[in-house]
Amino acid sequence: MAPSDAEVRRELREIRAMPYGSARTAAAEVIVRRIDAEGPQERLAEALLDLVEAYSFTGQGHRSFVAFARLLRLWDSQPEVFDESDEHNLFWEFKWVAGDLPDFPEITREQADAFLADMRRRFDLAGKGSGSVLGSRFRWAWHSGDPSMEAARLAWLALPKDDMDSCAACRIGHQVDYLTETGRFEEAIELGLTQHSSCNLEPTRTLHALALAHLNVGADGPALAAYRRALATLDTSDSDYAPARGQGFEMVARGGHVERALRFLREDHPELLEGASTPLFRLRFLLGVLAGLSANLDHSDLPTGLRSPDAPTLGQLHAWVHEQTAELAGRFDARGGSDYYARLLARSLAATRTPVPLDFDISAMASLGPQPGAGDPTHQPDADPAPAALGADGVAAALTIAERHARARSYPEAAAAYLRAAEVATAAGLLEHAGMAWAESAQCAAQVGDEVTAHARYAAALPLLRAADGDPGAMAQILAAWAPVAAGLGDTDALMTHLDTLLSSDGSHEALLDSDLEERQRRQSENLQASLLETWARVVASRSPGVDGQIDGQVAGQSARDAADAATRAGALFAQVGRIGSAAQAFWLAGQILREDGDLDGAVLALESAYEGLTIARDAANRARAASNLIDVLRATGQHDRADQVIATLTSGS
Repeated sequence: MAPSDAEVRRELREIRAMPYGSARTAAAEVIVRRIDAEGPQERLAEALLDLVEAYSFTGQGHRSFVAFARLLRLWDSQPEVFDESDEHNLFWEFKWVAGDLPDFPEITREQADAFLADMRRRFDLAGKGSGSVLGSRFRWAWHSGDPSMEAARLAWLALPKDDMDSCAACRIGHQVDYLTETGRFEEAIELGLTQHSSCNLEPTRTLHALALAHLNVGADGPALAAYRRALATLDTSDSDYAPARGQGFEMVARGGHVERALRFLREDHPELLEGASTPLFRLRFLLGVLAGLSANLDHSDLPTGLRSPDAPTLGQLHAWVHEQTAELAGRFDARGGSDYYARLLARSLAATRTPVPLDFDISAMASLGPQPGAGDPTHQPDADPAPAALGADGVAAALTIAERHARARSYPEAAAAYLRAAEVATAAGLLEHAGMAWAESAQCAAQVGDEVTAHARYAAALPLLRAADGDPGAMAQILAAWAPVAAGLGDTDALMTHLDTLLSSDGSHEALLDSDLEERQRRQSENLQASLLETWARVVASRSPGVDGQIDGQVAGQSARDAADAATRAGALFAQVGRIGSAAQAFWLAGQILREDGDLDGAVLALESAYEGLTIARDAANRARAASNLIDVLRATGQHDRADQVIATLTSGS
């Protein structure tokens, strides 16, 4: 029996609630095919719009073009199936599809011109305004290296903003990115300082470009300020935006810290080297990496620690990135009939380091820039607690100052304030408060990329908490936060020692199960054991090499299988205490480890457990992400029917 209109509408709402990824895309494809076969035709436009969006936001622009072309044919032949919302979304999607045009070198100038002309015609007929059309033409001219790019930008800006145009944040962000890339650094800085809006990419995109612009005019302090603010906004922005990642690498490497830049490359998004979401995004990422490496060729023998590509030293990585970048740049220049990317390539090859290394240590930074109250003579800076205030009241006062900075995302100031609170607490003999303040300071340092400081402060926190006989659950949470920092630095021995101590000091888990402890205490112990095991698994799975290219001692003796087994045990323990969501996360980790290790059959079993647990926990977003992983592994092993079954359950309510 064909689904009812209400059922299809419900499924479409569920698809739109999913995060972008394989699961959402597959579900969108399935429902379009089903509406084609079974109806209701009144929902076809809405379903196609969702499919275009799913393709656009997962870097499948070539597929979005095909789906959007079908959508336009439907608009021309059956406009009655578009309600008011569908019509609005059709024209809104135009700019997303137009935005994908420059990202693929196989799209010719003639094809782009035809698309943009049709876009202009349709917008004029519908009375939608021209802002989006001219903005799309500017981005095409810019990314195709057309000499008319500046004229196209000015034509866009000459129009008042309309409802179909880019948001206020993106209007600034596009331009700051453009001005920085084209070497107009002073203009980029002037405009970037006016960015006070936000969206899924902003202000992170603007701040990365702004940092690089400041660096190129020799303004080291403002460059550091913008870079730190960029890192502080990654948790609220699209942190996978590849061009900004490339700019960040260039900033750090040219700032005299290529080891740190390589560590970020290993940890954050090493896959971008070999395949970003679009060819243009990959090219712009590689240009940033190439600039950072070119500025450090006097360290050609420095180990990269990368698993892929096969480039164990900086010099070898530079040669590989140069080759890849030149090939891509040639394809884009051939498409545009220009030498635009050849010139950007030459600039990257000629990049140099700052005369004096930038100080990324937050302990050396007084401020990220203008703070609330700056320039106000009535504003009084935070005062340290006076000696007479030492004690519980002094600790509370110091923590209040620190928390205020943290809430404002002024992380360097917050880190310093938490450190002061730790000193006050230690002087007062409040060791648990001191340990927690050290941990908070560490977390603030990690927020702005100062992993060396974060590592040291996490390491300082744990002995204080143990000396105070602090809450094991709190210590487990701190260890979980410390784990990626220690793994990234390739220095996990202290972390692993604390993990092993806590795992054993709680008493053998097996012994606890046979004891006469109260049920509540038993559950607390199982929960703690599970948390520690999951952290242990994440550390071992990371297997991050240190500066010398070697894996540090306590991790070196462990395998991916050990990590997967620990994650699986953690999942089972979480399930025993009723934390189904946490259990699912642990099984998900096990599945990812096994997939990376080549055990696809084991990965399927673990990911199926994760998917089932996230379904029970009603965690829709992570359920869709785990489903994406599961679908990919099932398809990789030829289990297409099972993959289709998973897709079918995504919107079935099961």
